[in-house]
Amino acid sequence: MSAYPQNVSLTLDTPEGFHELPLHLPPDVLDAALWELAEKIWPGGTEFQRETTAVVYSDLTTALTADNVLHASVALYETEDGAASTAHLLVRADAVDPEEPEIVAASFQETLSFDEHRSVARVDLPCGPAVLSLHATETEGEAVLPSLGFAHVELYIPAPVRGWLVVLALTTPCFDDLPRYTGILRQIGESLVIRPAEQADDLPEPPAAGDVRAVFG
Repeated sequence: MSAYPQNVSLTLDTPEGFHELPLHLPPDVLDAALWELAEKIWPGGTEFQRETTAVVYSDLTTALTADNVLHASVALYETEDGAASTAHLLVRADAVDPEEPEIVAASFQETLSFDEHRSVARVDLPCGPAVLSLHATETEGEAVLPSLGFAHVELYIPAPVRGWLVVLALTTPCFDDLPRYTGILRQIGESLVIRPAEQADDLPEPPAAGDVRAVFG
């Protein structure tokens, strides 16, 4: 479980095609927000499709909020051959030893490299050093349900506010689109701004639609 970053202000930009889950909303407005999300996902869909989507994301939103996830969104795209391509993005902050960002990044790069099934690389973002990780997992099939494979692309970003590690994790079952999603996650990471919460009022104009701002403090 992530610790809750009480002294961190975080902003990032998600591209068109990403739909944000309404985390940390009061119960009296959550249902309406979930229905609005379902309508965005299924603009030409049926009432059943929208109701089913709202119910599924209601359970997911509750679980992610309880786990202190800062941001969650689902990406929906259409491939060149007309098929659907989807991914989920989670943003969280984990407490780490309050070392220099360079030291934290080097430590995570070394630790993750011990997994022989994981590809790990150091990257430099505008907010500082980071570690890019790629690996795959597979769920076990049950009865008539087949096993499912997922690709995971993650950015581990030591916050300039020492003591915190911001993790951007994108998961997709669409392996053919992995290069596309890797590029998208890198783009999101490059938009990331992390500041002490007391500096939140100094941030630029509020983000446009498709952006996310999370301020904790």
